[in-house]
Amino acid sequence: MKQKLLGFFLCILSIQVGTAQLKFGIKMGVTATDVNMNAVTSLNDLELPTARSLNYDGGIVLEYEFMHNMLSIRSGLDFIQKGFNVNLDQAKEKYEDLKEISGDWKANFQYLQIPVNIVYHIGKFNINAGPYLAYGLGGEEIQDLKMVFTDGTIQNVQQDIDLEAVFGDVEENLSDIDLDTGMLIQYFNGLDYGINVGAGFSINKLTFNVQYQQGLSNITPELANDPDFNPSDLLAKHNVFSFEIIYFFKKP
Repeated sequence: MKQKLLGFFLCILSIQVGTAQLKFGIKMGVTATDVNMNAVTSLNDLELPTARSLNYDGGIVLEYEFMHNMLSIRSGLDFIQKGFNVNLDQAKEKYEDLKEISGDWKANFQYLQIPVNIVYHIGKFNINAGPYLAYGLGGEEIQDLKMVFTDGTIQNVQQDIDLEAVFGDVEENLSDIDLDTGMLIQYFNGLDYGINVGAGFSINKLTFNVQYQQGLSNITPELANDPDFNPSDLLAKHNVFSFEIIYFFKKP
């Protein structure tokens, strides 16, 4: 009986291997990115009112199809830019001494990202979901602002701040933070991970895919010189909507 069962499973496995195929492709896309911020009361000044920022992604795609192409595993390596714009109208309402604010204030974070999605194919349509892991490369905060305060003071701010991805503690403490930058110092956690869910449509060698990514990791780093600071007091997590076009070199 055991030999019959073993023979049956080996037969099924050989069928799956025989019908499986590996596809290779490239992709480009646009993303609408934001960061969900949530701070405790004592750090309220560091919680920025954010809005979505238009960015981009691109990379290589590997897809392994099996079960007569009904299921597949889609992975690869992406270069993706995440980030946010600061909602200036909400910022004016938040800071009582600020009468008017105009200009541009945004932050971008650059990553190499590996998604691993299970894809279920329904004819030319598909739905997909899975985790992702991202490695931070760096980033930039851009401020080009004109601020008018309630006492009549006018301040113009023009600065580009390099944001550094770190993988561990930062040698800073909370008193070193420059609140004028609007960021928790110039560092962010370099390791980002989360989940993807999406759906797509294929035509010949092209696949059009819409996807939502929710980060599960906090990009606020530990402060080595301030043991009383808890990164969870200032939660900041990426979320991304994307539209991608994948070109497969091997026709599905």
